Amino acid sequence: MNRFQPLYCLLFLLAGSVPLCAQTGGEDLHPDPETRLRVPIDQNYAAAPSSSTEGILGSTFPRIHGSDALHFDYEYTGGVFTNARGGGRTSHSTRYAGIFDMGITADTAKLGLWKNGTFYTHALFSHGENPSNWVGDWQGVAVFAYETPAQVSEYWYEHHFLDETVFVRAGKIDAGVDFFYLDSTENFVNASGTCVPTTGIPTAPGNAWGAMSVLNLSKNCCFKFGFFDADGDANQFWMSETGNVYTAYQFDYHYDLFKYLPGFAYIGAWYNDNENMSYAGGVHSGKSGYSVGVEQMIYRKNYLKNGDNRGLTFFTQFSQPQSDRENALRTFWGLGMRYLGFFENRPDDVLGFGVFQASFDRGLLAADSLPFANETAYEIHYHAHITDNAAVQPILQYVVHPGGRYRNAVVPGFSFQIVF
Repeated sequence: MNRFQPLYCLLFLLAGSVPLCAQTGGEDLHPDPETRLRVPIDQNYAAAPSSSTEGILGSTFPRIHGSDALHFDYEYTGGVFTNARGGGRTSHSTRYAGIFDMGITADTAKLGLWKNGTFYTHALFSHGENPSNWVGDWQGVAVFAYETPAQVSEYWYEHHFLDETVFVRAGKIDAGVDFFYLDSTENFVNASGTCVPTTGIPTAPGNAWGAMSVLNLSKNCCFKFGFFDADGDANQFWMSETGNVYTAYQFDYHYDLFKYLPGFAYIGAWYNDNENMSYAGGVHSGKSGYSVGVEQMIYRKNYLKNGDNRGLTFFTQFSQPQSDRENALRTFWGLGMRYLGFFENRPDDVLGFGVFQASFDRGLLAADSLPFANETAYEIHYHAHITDNAAVQPILQYVVHPGGRYRNAVVPGFSFQIVF
C-alpha cells in the first residue's frame, strides 16, 4: 500500500463534505435563538489521539480503527425532554433530539510525512427538535439540540514545537473546548453548563475559521491565544466575508491543594471588533469582556492512589461583557458540584448538580419588555456507565423565569451516549 494513501482518503473526506441548511421545528419561543451557544458533551478534541481499538467498531475492525496513523471516533448522543410545567408551552412538548459525531485524527509522523503534526476533521449529523422551543428559555435545556442537520464542524492542522512547549492550530476550530471551559462541567446538559454564554466564543455548532496557540510556561501554567472569524456559523464551510475578528486570551493554572486535591483555575478575556451600539450613543468598533473559572476537588476517596480521582469537585464561573455596549446578557455566573464514583461499586458514574444564571442586559429588557431581569437554571443529573461503550443519564432541570418572561419550568429528561 502506498504510504500516502491514508492521507489522500482524509483530504477527499474534507473536500467532498458540504454543510446542509439549518432547520428548526416547532414554535420558537426563545427571544434570540441564534445566540444560544452549545458544545457537545464528553468531547474535548484537544486531547491527544488514542491508538487503541476503542468502541464497538474498534474491536470489530481493528485493522481500520486501531491504526496508529489514522484514528476514527464515532459517537451518538440522544435525549428526550418534556416541559412538564410552566415555561412557554406544556402541550405536546415532549421532544427528542440526537446527534451523531464522527472524528478522524491523522498523525503525520506515522503517515510517513513529518514529525509533530496532526490533522483533524469532525462531522456531525443532528436531528430532532429543540426542547427550548417549548420551554422558552434563553440558555438552552439541551446542549446537543443543534438544529443543524449536517455539517463538517471542524477541520484543522496542529503542529508542536520545542518539545511540546508550544503548539499552533489553524483551520475551522471549536474554540469552546479550549477557552472559558471547565472539565468538571462536561456532563451537564444545560448549555450554560458547558459554555459561558456571555463570551460569544465561536463554538459548536457555530465553529469558525481561525488560529490559536498554546505556550506552556511551566509544568502547571500555560497561556492561550486565538483569533477567529467573528461571523462564522453552522452553514459556512469556509470563512465569512465580513472581515470581523474575534480574539480570545487565557491563562490556565493547574495545582494540587494540600498535595492530594487537584485544582484548576483560569482567567480569560475576549475582544470582538464588530461594530456595536453604545449606550452613550453612536456606533463603536469593538466590544470586550472577561471570564474567570475555578474547579477544585474538595474530597477524594483514595488520595494515596495515583489516578484514582473518585470524589467531590466544586466548580464556579463568572463572566461579564463590556457594560457600556449593547449586549444580550449583562452577567453570567454558574456554580455546582460533580461527584465521581458516588456509589462504591460504580466508580465511573457521575452525580452532578449545577446552578446557572444569565442576567439580561438593559437593552434586551427594554426591547422585549421582559418582566424578569434574569433566568436561572438548576440541573441535577446522574451519568451512569452501562458498558464500556454506553452510558445513560437521567436529568431534571428547573428553570426560573425562562426567557425572562415565562413561569418557572420543570424539565425532566433522559439522555444516552454510545461510542461505536
